[in-house]
Amino acid sequence: MRGIRKTFPGVVALDGVDLTLNPGEVHMLLGENGAGKSTLMKILSGACRKDAGEIRVNGRPVEIGGPRDALALGIRVIYQELSLVPHLSVAENIFLGALPTRRAGIVDWRALHATTSRLMFDLGLSIDPRTHVARLGLAQRQMVEIAKALAASAKASAFAEASADRRSLGGGSSAGQGADILVMDEPTSALTRREVTQLFGLIDRLAARGVAIVYITHRLDEVFQIGHRITVLRDGRHIATRTIGKVTVPQLVRLMANRELSDHFPKTRLPPGPELLRVERLSRRGALSDVSFSVHAGEVVGIAGLLGAGRTELARAVFGADAYDEGRVFVEGRAVRFRRPADAIACGIGLLPEDRKAQGLVAGLTVARNVALPHGRRVARFGVLPRGCETAMAAPIAEELRVKATPTQTVRLLSGGNQQKVVLGKWLAGNVRVFVFDEPTRGIDVGSKVEIYRLMNRLTARGAGIMMISSELPELLGMSDRILVMHRGRIQAELDRTDATEERVLRAALGLQA
Repeated sequence: MRGIRKTFPGVVALDGVDLTLNPGEVHMLLGENGAGKSTLMKILSGACRKDAGEIRVNGRPVEIGGPRDALALGIRVIYQELSLVPHLSVAENIFLGALPTRRAGIVDWRALHATTSRLMFDLGLSIDPRTHVARLGLAQRQMVEIAKALAASAKASAFAEASADRRSLGGGSSAGQGADILVMDEPTSALTRREVTQLFGLIDRLAARGVAIVYITHRLDEVFQIGHRITVLRDGRHIATRTIGKVTVPQLVRLMANRELSDHFPKTRLPPGPELLRVERLSRRGALSDVSFSVHAGEVVGIAGLLGAGRTELARAVFGADAYDEGRVFVEGRAVRFRRPADAIACGIGLLPEDRKAQGLVAGLTVARNVALPHGRRVARFGVLPRGCETAMAAPIAEELRVKATPTQTVRLLSGGNQQKVVLGKWLAGNVRVFVFDEPTRGIDVGSKVEIYRLMNRLTARGAGIMMISSELPELLGMSDRILVMHRGRIQAELDRTDATEERVLRAALGLQA
């Protein structure tokens, strides 16, 4: 890719960017949110058209006018925001558009499920091909997305006996072309350590077969584990390309952020104020069991636990998104019963959900409208929003959070990090005092993480309380005043920041004595 340029209304997303990718290499693409990484990959995949520049594949110039062109060229992309169909099965999602058929176009379900089972076995996954994707957790969906991309890869033939099965799956013309280039955008953001190790082994095998992989990540430890070369973007420009082994973490941070980041967790410690939220013996069959805790003004209560421990279920119950069977919730000492999120919002509780795309934003609306959505009833006059009200509400919030977009820009055009900031902005625009953050820095670069942490300091300094769920132990230890460790829907341990260590948190998360 040479001299790639792309603009959106009011924003230059890419300004003359270069990227070279070689067969069999894992090329790490780094940069802060809004640097242009995802936009560059959308152009490569045909999801977005370049304004200027040239793309060459195998030495010859090509025009990628849409996703079909990219597929025909052997380019597959696994986006950070997953693109599965929830109400179809795992097998149907993986081979969507290339289902095996018998005579008269009838789907050969036996062949489909057998092929998917072999693929899952070779990936080391124990997911039933007949399971509907809607029933899978986020980590499992991520693995299905990866399997979907690999299923069409001719160079990954060991995964599904390609030569025979491609003929039996002979659907579209693109399905059999194979993936010469595989793009992964934050593929480990929702995976456990075991699943990450599994994925890295898979990447090594693909690279050994000559597949070229572009790997977008904000986790710098991953860069040195699996990468061969690194390209850094900043503010839509190509900053540098380096070989692994010839660059250090501090140098990468300087290249990405153009500043030193000596303190990754700038936590401000405050004495706890009055109680804002109290949960007593909250239970929900199959998810939560006898959970009790409190959140005070000025403190961050971290929620730790392994995948499936009940952390997200707890957040949704507190926010009124899911009902609970037993227990009581108190807001500032007053007993409440939330039947829907609007009740929680009215009581000053805001949720930043784990899946921002599906649960935190309306992608087709503007930044301003997304920020104003939860507060329409409060600011409307006779059921009508005053002219300019949404923009006036969103503009100062966008400036405070450094959102790289105008208030009138559509949210779907923003990078993942800027979308996350818009979700946060919704609650900053209201009278929220209890913030429930579920993986607040998932998919966020190191510079933006520090911005989020400083925002948390400002919120607690104003008297807010924060309940923060995170899968990153350094983040929990660095930013929490107390850490609650969950195991199988229960609070296994409560650790003060002075007593909490990675070992103690992990022991409790595994159900052992902390």
